[in-house]
Amino acid sequence: MYRQVSVWALLLTVVLRQTAGDIPVDEAEHEQLLTVVPCIRRLCEKYFRSERAMKGSLAIINIKPDASTFQQHILRSFNEDPRHEMGVMVKDASRPHLNASHVTEKAKNYLMLIADSSALAAPIRQLRRLPTWNPLAQVVVVFTAELTPLVFEIEVRNVLQELFDHSVLNVNVMVQRYNTSVLEVWTWFPYESGSCADNIERLRLVDECEYAFQEPDPERNVRSAWVYRERHYFSDYGPKIPKYYHYCPLKVSTSIWEPFVVGNASHIEKGLEVLMLDVITARMRLVPVFSVIDGSLTTARITADNQTGLYADVLQRRTDLMIGGLHENPISRKLLSATIPYFQDDLTWCVPTARHAPKWLNVFIIFNVWTWLIAIGIIFAAAGLLFRFNYVEGLYRVNYTWMLLQSLAFSLSVYAHYWPRRVSIRLFLIGYMFYGLHWNAAYHSFLISVLTRPRYEPQIATVQQAIEAGFGFAGAENTLGHFDKPDGVSRHIAAHYAVCRNLDECLGRLRRERTVAIAMSRAHSSNSRAIGEAELYCFSKAENIYTYSVSMLAKKDFHLLPKINELIRRISESGLLGKWQKESEKIRIDRDEDEGAGGDEGGGSGGDGEKSGEGQTILRLDHIEGAFLLGAAGLLLALAAFVGEVLYYRAKRRYRWRDNLADRYLL
Repeated sequence: MYRQVSVWALLLTVVLRQTAGDIPVDEAEHEQLLTVVPCIRRLCEKYFRSERAMKGSLAIINIKPDASTFQQHILRSFNEDPRHEMGVMVKDASRPHLNASHVTEKAKNYLMLIADSSALAAPIRQLRRLPTWNPLAQVVVVFTAELTPLVFEIEVRNVLQELFDHSVLNVNVMVQRYNTSVLEVWTWFPYESGSCADNIERLRLVDECEYAFQEPDPERNVRSAWVYRERHYFSDYGPKIPKYYHYCPLKVSTSIWEPFVVGNASHIEKGLEVLMLDVITARMRLVPVFSVIDGSLTTARITADNQTGLYADVLQRRTDLMIGGLHENPISRKLLSATIPYFQDDLTWCVPTARHAPKWLNVFIIFNVWTWLIAIGIIFAAAGLLFRFNYVEGLYRVNYTWMLLQSLAFSLSVYAHYWPRRVSIRLFLIGYMFYGLHWNAAYHSFLISVLTRPRYEPQIATVQQAIEAGFGFAGAENTLGHFDKPDGVSRHIAAHYAVCRNLDECLGRLRRERTVAIAMSRAHSSNSRAIGEAELYCFSKAENIYTYSVSMLAKKDFHLLPKINELIRRISESGLLGKWQKESEKIRIDRDEDEGAGGDEGGGSGGDGEKSGEGQTILRLDHIEGAFLLGAAGLLLALAAFVGEVLYYRAKRRYRWRDNLADRYLL
């Protein structure tokens, strides 16, 4: 049954129990119970206030068909309000609520009618399933039976504690004073007198109301009427959730995960999220207290285990927040609340940087293969022409090998001892020398560039290239779930995936192993102290495993979360995040420089060439080892040829061989 009267920021839940305490037996007691109904509505009007009317909002009252007269009177008092400021929907709390995903407006107020504290679990369970659930709303709990002084405080404390366990702090409990028609309102103040919202210490009476009949008094000209007699104490204590928190501790669990958190197990230095928390806690007058999470928990498979899982500290309320480059996942969305995101990170593959290419090829890679083949072909062709020219002129003893050396000298712009008589031959040599001049200039120009600049092997930059190169894959256990897919690449990765218990140690493997890819946070990979940034290469964003938004994870419905979100939004808009990220990275740079300075005391130089004071590159032997190898190869060939000639000469004399064509080249 549905009846919408008008609009008001109110969500009402009534849970009825079929017990003797729910339906008074004594008629006099029953009448006395009904006298507090006007006070219930009057005080609800006081507490249920919204800054703006929510158009289309409803009051949901769960009443069973056999509801008591008292409960029906409360329902009627709201329904028959002449101002019609709210809508009403009647439901049964014992039945599952229909899908309400189309409702997006958060509830501002709740009214719960219960016989005793044990009946509170059912309405809370139902309300938490609704998309309108709002733990920051105003909650009024009304006991539908009188409580004796012996059970009064116990029942009120039980109600406040159960709601506090669900992060609901704005609670007022209405109790009818025993054997009277006075309605009392009791509550607690989480931050009263230096308290830090960690336990319910003192109950406070904030309001009293009695709807009583006023006898006529002719002397004062007072007619008989029903009037409210009220007394208010609420202003004496201030708001339930204040603006400042007198430096209460904000307990934070974190892993050491640069650049978000920099430090070690005993000392948190800085970090993007640490600096952010410093500002947030300073504004709210809180004190951050850090505890470091075991690194193995951050890499293990994410579960809902509240004893030893990653979220155990928060689920057991040992801490309020978690930081360390975290992001939401299907399990955390059910168990925890998250701040608004403030940083975007990637889960990607990181591999060793490509090694330097072999330096012995420096003197050959200046030109490609076809250029070298053409140049060498020209040398041989020119040598053939010179051999023929010399044969025609008859100036020197005819020898093609000698002419080949002459041709090589001309091609390198080196003096060659050859003076032909014919003008045509000289003109050919002039053209050949110009060719040699250009070739030599081009060769030496590019040679200087090649010798003074490092060269690298092709960089592995995609998953497909890594698979083809026979790479193994490694990373956190909780990353393995991303490869539970039917495609061939995911199956290959899952079959060759090694679980890392410590990601920084795993990242350090890239220094020693050439065929391994590590699944790693892009932000952490470029800031980890386990390896230098120049020693690893992380794939481009197109090759990301997963892109996610970094946020802090908090207790479910943490009451300080809205204020923290507001400050995070201001920090993001101010541009401080970029500044803090650079400061977090600077810690690593400074430490690397200190370590590098200590290592340089022993002398030596790295890189591809020694740098002089003026920045000039001084070439070492390995830069031109190819030329030495080529010279050594020539000497070996010459030695082999010499030995061959000697052996051939001795064999010819010993066995008296006749002259042949080979003698022209060997002797």
